[in-house]
Amino acid sequence: MCLLLGAIIQVKAQSVDRSKKQSITMQDLEPKINYASSTPFYQPVREKPGYAFLSSAIIPGTGQAANGKWLRAGIYFVAEAILVGVHFKSYHDAKIKERRYHQFANNNWSVVNYAHWLVKYHNQNNLNNPYIDQLKQEVEGKSASYDPQQDWKKVNIKLLRKVEKNTPYVFSDGKMGNSFSHEMPDYGSQQYYELISKYFQYGVGWKNFGMDRQGNNLDSSYQLSWDGTDMPFDFFHGANLAENFNDSYRLAGNMLSFLILNHIVSAFDAFLTVKIKNNRIDTETDFLNPGQAFTLRYHF
Repeated sequence: MCLLLGAIIQVKAQSVDRSKKQSITMQDLEPKINYASSTPFYQPVREKPGYAFLSSAIIPGTGQAANGKWLRAGIYFVAEAILVGVHFKSYHDAKIKERRYHQFANNNWSVVNYAHWLVKYHNQNNLNNPYIDQLKQEVEGKSASYDPQQDWKKVNIKLLRKVEKNTPYVFSDGKMGNSFSHEMPDYGSQQYYELISKYFQYGVGWKNFGMDRQGNNLDSSYQLSWDGTDMPFDFFHGANLAENFNDSYRLAGNMLSFLILNHIVSAFDAFLTVKIKNNRIDTETDFLNPGQAFTLRYHF
């Protein structure tokens, strides 16, 4: 009886030992993670100057933030946000102002006016031009509707350009200058909208040409002053509208330049931050190592 009881106890003990071994084996198979010693994803940015440089070159301030330089990181972040905001705001404003100017020009400038003036300009000043008679026949009986889609069908632009090439300036003092400096660009082009509010040659195409900017009638509409005093109000108003949207485009472009500069400065700042930190660590290590001479290493 005693022998049987002893055998049962021994079997149970062996069973318990197996279960313990099995449980220990399963625990050993589970992966162990030491969270305290896990490496942050930004660790290379803290240790390698090249990574810090690239980080801040892509997103200004990130290299500084990874190295605990929060004030400098904040400056670069804020600068980036302001520059991006001003760029998009200026570009948006420029587009609105540009459309406003185009609409004003479309409603108040006509190539038909310009062509009629060229014909009368030649007649009044007794100018010779091999193409003027042909242009006269082209526009005879036609009037400006101030609808560019209609007006530009009424004039042969290639013929108009030939006339311009052979047309000299006749100024208010009777002196004759060189031939016209420009030829009519294609309708709707950037150059077209620029020229009609920039050069006196095209001031005659505005609806209220024949009066100066103060609204006084001109003594002669077929001689051009040296200083543009015979240009109508619409010419100068169009020039102001054009200048406004160009200013907004220039501001948007300047913000892009400053954005690039912000990336460059931030990148080099992050590079030097890590470089100097590493040099300091090297110096401290050499100083604390017993039996070694003190050395100062400063690398660039």
